[in-house]
Amino acid sequence: MAKDNSLSLELHKIIGQRMDNGEIAQPGQIVDEVFRNKPLTGAHAEFYRAFAKKQLMGVVTQMLKRIGMSDDPAPPQMVFPGHTRLVKSYPVKRGGERALVPLSHCTPQEISEHISLLRKQANGCENHAAELETYVKSRLSSEDVAAATKAPDHYGPV
Repeated sequence: MAKDNSLSLELHKIIGQRMDNGEIAQPGQIVDEVFRNKPLTGAHAEFYRAFAKKQLMGVVTQMLKRIGMSDDPAPPQMVFPGHTRLVKSYPVKRGGERALVPLSHCTPQEISEHISLLRKQANGCENHAAELETYVKSRLSSEDVAAATKAPDHYGPV
């Protein structure tokens, strides 16, 4: 196929083109396009295609899941006009697989589910941050106690 970096760039390009065209990006379609662009040949091509397809499906599915899930502003080519975090397409379960669906094609239910997921993640991150703060305070308190009760290394000048 290609080096990981060039493959990743190709996948991003295909996904970006579909987003720009307002099309649904399904992992199977994206993988098929990769194979059309870089066909496998040879005696065992079908074997390698089957193996590569499974691996690529996993990679593409993970890429599609991450879109629209960060607190960081979206990359400019993905942002919905007039917004900084709202993206042109969102990961949605369609036809048995996770697809990237243009916002304008998402059903109210799909948008509601995404809102719920983002809020659930936000709560989880807030709880995680609070627990880390408690841990740091507890550790610092333990270190202070240990330092106060530690025997001096020497007993002063002799």
